[in-house]
Amino acid sequence: MNMNRFLLPLSLVVGAVLIAANFPTSPAVVASVDLEKVYRSLDQLKASESRAVTLRSELEKRLATVTDEVRTMQEDLESFQPGSAAHNEAMDRTVLKAGDLSALQTFAKLKLESEQANSVRDAYAAIRATCAMLAKEQKIDFIFIDDTIPVINPTNLEGTMQQINGRRMLYSNPALDITDALIERMNADFRTANPSIVIPSPAPSARTPSTPPTAAGKS
Repeated sequence: MNMNRFLLPLSLVVGAVLIAANFPTSPAVVASVDLEKVYRSLDQLKASESRAVTLRSELEKRLATVTDEVRTMQEDLESFQPGSAAHNEAMDRTVLKAGDLSALQTFAKLKLESEQANSVRDAYAAIRATCAMLAKEQKIDFIFIDDTIPVINPTNLEGTMQQINGRRMLYSNPALDITDALIERMNADFRTANPSIVIPSPAPSARTPSTPPTAAGKS
């Protein structure tokens, strides 16, 4: 009797059992988050924006001071005889001060961009950490970014296709949205950790966030 005829089907059965044992037997619990709304609503980012406004004001004052100094030095050059030692010395001082101004302008631009990047990165890390806590508390297996919400901006064919290809979800059930719960938890945690920080009021033109249901569902 050819034993190979029996060993092959048996190996397939054993393999199938082992594979099945590694797969979950219950449906996954999923939820979605409107990331843009989260970023608009976080007290953490509002406080960062307030600090950025203060920093920008301080840098603008420093730039204005150095700009006035350069302008004054340029005007003083007219009081010296061109080609004279005094004129050359004044010219050198003016060039050095203009260099200081250029360096300060570059520093101010990079400083503001760095602060904004750090704020967004820190907020994203906090979002992920809070999502993990909510998922454990609510027995949620996956939390997705709902990219069905942003509209496709009018543009040419290439730009339109880039926007479409960047999307990963075609539909999301609003009943699975936990955006408001996430925002509420993050803002509460931030205020508890930073009781002395005054959160600035939203601008009059700011969008009023909607209130979708906050529940998780099964796929």
